[in-house]
Amino acid sequence: MKSYTLPDDRLPHGRLVSFPCPSCKAKITIDLRPEADDGNRLVFKPLSESADTELSSEDIKNRIIKRVNDLPPMPKVLIKARGVLSDPNSSFKDIAGIIESDQAIAAKVLKVANSAYYGLSGMVSSIHQASVVLGYKTLEQVITMASSSALLGQQLKGYGLNAGGLWKHSLATAMASRLIAQKRAPSLENDAFSVGLIHDAGKLALDPHVLKQRDAFDAFLRDRSPSFLLAERHILGFDHTEIAYDLCKKWKLPENQADAMRYHHCPEGSNGNQLAHIVHLANHIAGLAGFGGGPGFQELPLSPDSLEILRLKPENAEEMAGQVSGAVNELTATLAG
Repeated sequence: MKSYTLPDDRLPHGRLVSFPCPSCKAKITIDLRPEADDGNRLVFKPLSESADTELSSEDIKNRIIKRVNDLPPMPKVLIKARGVLSDPNSSFKDIAGIIESDQAIAAKVLKVANSAYYGLSGMVSSIHQASVVLGYKTLEQVITMASSSALLGQQLKGYGLNAGGLWKHSLATAMASRLIAQKRAPSLENDAFSVGLIHDAGKLALDPHVLKQRDAFDAFLRDRSPSFLLAERHILGFDHTEIAYDLCKKWKLPENQADAMRYHHCPEGSNGNQLAHIVHLANHIAGLAGFGGGPGFQELPLSPDSLEILRLKPENAEEMAGQVSGAVNELTATLAG
């Protein structure tokens, strides 16, 4: 415990004052009014108990960013696997060794590889075989999927998403991102899949703060706008995409991926980042497929710029939604089994 000495001549006698702790930023209140009981002049309010409404939006954001460390990190096996997969001199044996170092992820990789979605039901018995049969590109997507399911599978009470709701939305967005990239930007296929899968990770960090102020959010959604994105900006002073950008920095993801996450709701602000347009359209397709990002996110408009830049039409999005729906149901059943 730390202690601080305040010179008597600097204390505002006769008043009730509050200020942040220099160390932990918790709220300290000193009651210097004559009628105050000497035994209750000092009140220390722990940061975890202080209401977000008492803090500025910048203070809230700083708190959230600091507590990003409370979220599970990207699994080490995923980071190592990506490094090996990007090395042209690596072998199937090398990547198999990395995956097998994490038995939980290895088991999920085998489940997904053997799913009907990849057409290999019961044919893959080892990670090495999965590597050979699937190939590096598909294998990276499978590893990313298997590594992220636990992180994205939790319930988000603030956002009104049941356990598995965010995971299905994320998987649908990843699948749609891959379909779009295959058509219009094949070199971005794996990046599109990865960003699509974690594009809403900012909601994981924001959820406790949204839940604390749920009454304010409900009032805004009822009286001002049905958009949860606007509610975030109005009540908190920022939205989940800004926190997602900070998560990308923590996870040391490439800048183009971080920017795509930051601008997936407003790709026109991304300075021509094609990945942002892909994930924006994929997010819309996920909603069409029945896997929306939660109440208040279904009504967000689709940017006409994205359709133009990606040379796609609304009917293309509807067609992809049908493909995505079946894929998500198949893969979530596989991973849950």
